[in-house]
Amino acid sequence: MSDCKLSFQQMSLFQQGYQSYTPAELKQLEWGLRFTPAICSLITLLGLLTQQPYLLFAVSILGFLAFFFPAGHPMDLLYNHVVRHWFNAAKLPPNPFQRRLACLSAAVMNIIAAVLFLFDLPIAAWVVGGILLVLQLIVITTHFCTLSWMYEGLMRALGKWTVPIELVQVEKLCHEGAILVDVRGADEFAQGHLPNAINIPLEQLPNYFVQMADKKVMLYCASGMRSFIATEMFQKQGYKNSYNIGSMARCQSLFTNFAKQPASNTLVTG
Repeated sequence: MSDCKLSFQQMSLFQQGYQSYTPAELKQLEWGLRFTPAICSLITLLGLLTQQPYLLFAVSILGFLAFFFPAGHPMDLLYNHVVRHWFNAAKLPPNPFQRRLACLSAAVMNIIAAVLFLFDLPIAAWVVGGILLVLQLIVITTHFCTLSWMYEGLMRALGKWTVPIELVQVEKLCHEGAILVDVRGADEFAQGHLPNAINIPLEQLPNYFVQMADKKVMLYCASGMRSFIATEMFQKQGYKNSYNIGSMARCQSLFTNFAKQPASNTLVTG
């Protein structure tokens, strides 16, 4: 399997908002991003077991801080300034919006459980807290965040989720001589690719930013996810002429019609 292929955990992090990171960078972050939800879950669990609403109020404050301050979650700060140095681990970046939204929802659920304890409704409090702990356990073990998944679904339904450009735009770019880049791994590329595509695996893309800075670039992969990440990487560097055209299957017939020369897997400058 290619090193550039996203694992389920990496795709889940992508869904949480970590969309401008390479697979290697996501892999470095996988364990560190478990720290904060794990600590918060332990505090919630302790509050539920002891029926102490003030512990639940305290952990809810952490969630509110995370929502309003992307780089201000106390547990993230603890990890970045202390814990990660014990393991020589990567520094956690500021939390993207989807992850902050999940922190906010956890804060609200902790408050609800705390209030239920104050009103002498322990069973209801345990139910709310138990649901929260299950959701957090899923995040800790797989990085799959239910709220991030729901957020993506809502944005897709509203037509506000970033999607590949329309095929008519792809056709226009073809006529304009845009470069077609396959960001899958070399082994995937060898098994089949779009005509005239060059292969630059996602991991290696930063090495070509300067080389392609003044060119229009069309990016694709197997599903459209890695090409989306690649487009984000280009735009993060200030290069606006990069376009996510989605999956190979989506564009196969279009590019077959535009095939004019043998495919190459080497970037040619000029």
